[in-house]
Amino acid sequence: MIIFLREKFIAQLFMWVIAIVFLVGTVLLYNNSQGGSGGPEAEVVLRMGDAEVTRGDFERAVADAMRAARNQQRFGGEPDRGETQKSVIEQWIQQTILSSATVSDAEVERYIRSDADRVSLYNLYQQRGFEDIYAQSVRLQLSATTLRDTIQNLELVTDTEIEQDFRIEADKAKLKFIEFRHADYTPGIEVDDAEAEAHFEANRDIYKEEEQVNVKFIKVTPADYVTEADVQTYYDENPREFTTVEAVRARHILKKFPDSATDEQKAEVKTAAEELLKTVNDELAKGTTFAELAEKHSEGPSASQGGALTGSNPNLPPGAYFARGDMVKPFEEACFDTLNPGEVSELVETQYGYHIITLEEKKPPETKPFDQVQYDIQQKLVKIRGTEEARELATDLLYEVEITDYDTALTLDAYKEKALEAQETGLFSSDATTIPNIGPIWSYRGLTEALFDTEVGVIKVVEGKKSNGDIEAFFIATVLEKKPAAIPPFTEIKATVIEDVRKKKAKERAVADAQNLMNQRAADESLDALLKKYQAPEGLEADRLSVQESNLFARAANSHYISGMGNSDEAMFAAFLMKLDEIRGPLKGDSSVYIIQLTERQEPDLETFKTDTDEQTRHRQSLIQVKKREAYLNWLAARKKQSNPWIHPDYR
Repeated sequence: MIIFLREKFIAQLFMWVIAIVFLVGTVLLYNNSQGGSGGPEAEVVLRMGDAEVTRGDFERAVADAMRAARNQQRFGGEPDRGETQKSVIEQWIQQTILSSATVSDAEVERYIRSDADRVSLYNLYQQRGFEDIYAQSVRLQLSATTLRDTIQNLELVTDTEIEQDFRIEADKAKLKFIEFRHADYTPGIEVDDAEAEAHFEANRDIYKEEEQVNVKFIKVTPADYVTEADVQTYYDENPREFTTVEAVRARHILKKFPDSATDEQKAEVKTAAEELLKTVNDELAKGTTFAELAEKHSEGPSASQGGALTGSNPNLPPGAYFARGDMVKPFEEACFDTLNPGEVSELVETQYGYHIITLEEKKPPETKPFDQVQYDIQQKLVKIRGTEEARELATDLLYEVEITDYDTALTLDAYKEKALEAQETGLFSSDATTIPNIGPIWSYRGLTEALFDTEVGVIKVVEGKKSNGDIEAFFIATVLEKKPAAIPPFTEIKATVIEDVRKKKAKERAVADAQNLMNQRAADESLDALLKKYQAPEGLEADRLSVQESNLFARAANSHYISGMGNSDEAMFAAFLMKLDEIRGPLKGDSSVYIIQLTERQEPDLETFKTDTDEQTRHRQSLIQVKKREAYLNWLAARKKQSNPWIHPDYR
């Protein structure tokens, strides 16, 4: 439960980061611990202490964040590059600070192996070549948790604060409403070219297009050069690689030697251990568990775990298993060669003292089935064999394309059986999430940048890489056309501009229609009575409108969604200022305009709250967590200021 709460806290802390992909920052942090090559991409653009980020890694992180934000349509439209850069910089600074708590590789491994779900997740990442990124994100999480636990002390919460928190949560309203949907007004709106062009001229910047290129290419994929037969042969010829080691699970009770023990002291310990062995056997016969006895009698560090032992062999399944070589020789021999599961040993002497051991389970070596390791073998063969074959073919094909052309080269005997094809991307922008006829750009890291850096008419082999750096594909590519970033002429995007104007006018007409109805309202007239006066504009049906009712809702600082109604910050704000049965409007929403009537107000029952200790405790704990989070974020802000990060002028 504690682990869950810690993980939940970290998840909440970085919720805004998740919107632009949590792993962007992790990859950025990780990549810059690996070193880099020369050239413009190697220029340092961020520095804080010993941590640095190069221009190349930063630009890739920003591109990843832009793509992620663009795919999250509910967060808005086209992401702003400047704001995205600031977000990535802020995320990197935070993660650099949070990574300051030392977390060893062994701690990361133990944390992953201690939970079957985390092991499964790690294996999934490993299959996709992301295991290092996953380990880094775990390290960051453990580091953040360590720092948080160090920083946060119990924050006091006053009774007044608890009561105020209850008031906000328990204060609820319900509305009747008439909804004027923007979309209802769009079909009847005509926009002439002059009106659209005037809108375009007044809003030119929103129509700016990024640089675009059109590329002709042949794709050569390393995976195509590893067959199913190759994978099966490798599996058959390397059985040891897919066989788990023999493993056991055991508990022990240790009677410990004193430091620098003399022979006489060792003899005394042995006598005490012999007496303890009798006691252990007697208690076991009475039904006491070995774990309980270990917790009571063992002098070893595993006593608190009931004497449970585990090794560090990564090839073992998750759980308290260990293999040969993980323990000292006498202990190992007792577990692997002497005891059967369920048996308790005689005294076993090691340099640490005398052990009483019970063997819980023996796990013989097992060969992993082919279908379980098939993907891993295929990826391995692609990396060590397929990539080189594909590289060689791409290099040879480049030469043939240069001296002839794409289509002629593919008719040569060396290539016509390879199922290769010359294609064009068509124009696509530098911030596109997908390259036409190729695929998502995160599957081909570095490809977009390389293509936009290539001059028109130049033919070359370009690599597209997986996130772990392995080659996904080679492209014999030629940039046929480049279109610089610019605001396109009105004639090219006239249809888009006309649609924008129609939507804008639809919103205005919805407001005007609602206002016209409100102007007809008599004093004390109900919403139902008011609706009967409605006369629809030409082209619209009056019966499309009705009096609807929301669900009970509480005011919310970070949301303007009204359950059963829709998104409207104006209506949310007005509802808690209105008197019962009062009518207001028109009030704007995200996709509609509303006339509302307050029909119910559920005010906080303070008298009941003052006697409900469970409810008071819930609010107290909630506020404590909020204050702890604030303490943590304040510390983070102070550390950031103290660290004084340097940011390249290009990104300030």
